[in-house]
Amino acid sequence: MRLWTVYEPRHPANAGERADKTLFIKDGFSWPGLFFSLFWLLIQRLWLGAAVFVVLAMAAALVGSLLPLSDNAGMLLSLLVNLWVGFDGNDMRRRKLLKKGYAQAGSVLAKTQAEAEEIFFASRSAPDDEPVVHAPPRRTNFSASDDALGFFPRPSPRSGGVS
Repeated sequence: MRLWTVYEPRHPANAGERADKTLFIKDGFSWPGLFFSLFWLLIQRLWLGAAVFVVLAMAAALVGSLLPLSDNAGMLLSLLVNLWVGFDGNDMRRRKLLKKGYAQAGSVLAKTQAEAEEIFFASRSAPDDEPVVHAPPRRTNFSASDDALGFFPRPSPRSGGVS
């Protein structure tokens, strides 16, 4: 399961525009941001992030060429810049949406974006008296007697104390 944050425009003209402009952003690492950093930043229209990426990539290449340690130092430094985009890319998208006037409308646990959209919009159309479950319940394989890694022992029913 992944966490998807939902963003809607603050002042839509109507409900149709609100639904059309609702965006779902996955929480966590961006694989396209890692492998296609500059292109991904440009496609997402993250102009400032793309400019910072170009400056950092050029600095990494310059520093890598000046270091006498290895010929691959520049490549390793540019990999660190790509990792920055992978880790922070989706957060950059969130910050941009907030600056553009979007508001966070909620979050949904789902496997895919299509499933997240289905769950979110179903919760919007449900009657107020009917409870809506945003995510399936967590399933665990622990029995009632298992300790959580042994750090938090459960009280023993026989002794009344900690086992």
